[in-house]
Amino acid sequence: MTTSPTGQQAQDGGDFDLAFPPDAAPSPNLLAAAGEAGLRELVVHHHDLLRKSSVGHLFPRDKRRFDDVVARIAGYVVAMAGAEPGYAETHGATWFRVRHLALTIDEPARNVWLAALLVAFDDVGFPQQARAEFWNWVESLSVRAITRRTMIGQPRRYPFAEAPAALKAFTDAYRRR
Repeated sequence: MTTSPTGQQAQDGGDFDLAFPPDAAPSPNLLAAAGEAGLRELVVHHHDLLRKSSVGHLFPRDKRRFDDVVARIAGYVVAMAGAEPGYAETHGATWFRVRHLALTIDEPARNVWLAALLVAFDDVGFPQQARAEFWNWVESLSVRAITRRTMIGQPRRYPFAEAPAALKAFTDAYRRR
C-alpha cells in the first residue's frame, strides 16, 4: 500500500492522481470578522468576476439560474463559517468534489478562480483580519475542485502570503478590465 504526502493510501500500490490537502474548515473567527453579509457579498462579487472571465462558461448563462447557483454557494460558505446550521438539511449533504465532477476544471482554471478571489477581497473591502483564514480554507478546497488534470505532479499550493505575487499575472488581467 502506498501513502501520499497527505496520508491517502492507494489500494493498488499505484501512484496518486491528486493528493488532497487536509480540510481547513474556517473557525468562528471568520464569521465574527466578516459577518454573514460580508461573506455573501464576497461570494457574489467573486462569482460575478468569474462569470466574465475565461472560466465563465462553467456557470449558467441564464442570469436567474446563475444567481440561484451563487446564492447556494454563498449559503454553503455562510454555513461552513457557522451561521447557517440548517444548510445541510435544506440543501443535502455537501459533497464538494462530487458537485464539481460534471465540470471541466483544470489547474489553470483553478488559478483564475483563486486570482478572482484576491481581486474580490479588495473590491468588496473584505476585512484584512479575515482574508488569510478564508483563503487558507478555500485554497485547499480549490484543489478538490480540479476535475481534469493537465499538469504533471500535484497542483501548486498558494499560501496566502505568497498568493498575490504568485497569481499576479491573473489578478492583473482582472484589474485591466
